[in-house]
Amino acid sequence: MSLLKALKLSVPASLAAAPAAVPAQKQKQLAAGAEAWRQTHARASEQIAALKAAVKTHCADGHPALVAEIDKGLAKLDDVMENVDHRLAESMANAGAADDHAKHQAELKDAKALLMEYINYVKSEPLVAHIDDNPFGVKTGLKALLVAGLNNAAKAIR
Repeated sequence: MSLLKALKLSVPASLAAAPAAVPAQKQKQLAAGAEAWRQTHARASEQIAALKAAVKTHCADGHPALVAEIDKGLAKLDDVMENVDHRLAESMANAGAADDHAKHQAELKDAKALLMEYINYVKSEPLVAHIDDNPFGVKTGLKALLVAGLNNAAKAIR
């Protein structure tokens, strides 16, 4: 039993603790971080699309069966962007839009977990390095682009 209850006292409603609000600056920071990640994702997708187009152009005169196999292989490049998708941006945006501290903290926890998942994926996925080291003359800079985007997201989240 609390002391106030024991003394049969109550706190006036005007003094009762309201849920802590998320600072407006943090909300803006997270919203900007979410948008920045969406832009990073879009640029990375464009780079992968450019590589796929270069490979298709290079192999266009090949045997139809070979071209079909190459198309299947190129579809695997999309896996990279499916693994570092928009969930991070959505989580950051949700954290920024949270109307109370508890919701904000829960969303931030989710965003941090996704951020770590993406960082580990980019560091360990050999396909990311292969995309950058392609022999088709397309300078994707994919790993650097994703790392920079993830660094920006990390700054927005902390």
